[in-house]
Amino acid sequence: MSLHQFCRKPVAKVSPEQTIAETCRLMQQKNVGCIVVENAGKLAGIITDRDIALKVAGAARDPYTTRVEEIMSPDPIRISVDRDLRSLTALLHAYHVRRVPIVDGFDEVLGIVTLDDLIGLLGDEMSEIGKAIAEEFARADVDE
Repeated sequence: MSLHQFCRKPVAKVSPEQTIAETCRLMQQKNVGCIVVENAGKLAGIITDRDIALKVAGAARDPYTTRVEEIMSPDPIRISVDRDLRSLTALLHAYHVRRVPIVDGFDEVLGIVTLDDLIGLLGDEMSEIGKAIAEEFARADVDE
């Protein structure tokens, strides 16, 4: 299964120089828990609501003066849009991450996939399998 399906909605992005307060407002506006950090159009890092909670609020830092680059996870794990779902799940498992930016060959972010996205996809797939099995049982009952 292609990773292109996770590249359909715009990705929330900030620059390393932006403040945590600006980033929090964007997270709230976009209703997301993580934001990609780009520098000159290329993936530079990722920042999550957990990063903000622990590294800013938990450390009593000022969100109006703390810059994204100070707390982001630099050079995050990423996956090429040309890879498949199996490669993605292996990457999530190997690196124990919940979110992975999807990039093109030039490290430009095209999308982001989360563990929650995969759980939703798996739920949909299981539902379809259940429907197919139910249809087979219904046909078997008619044939008897």
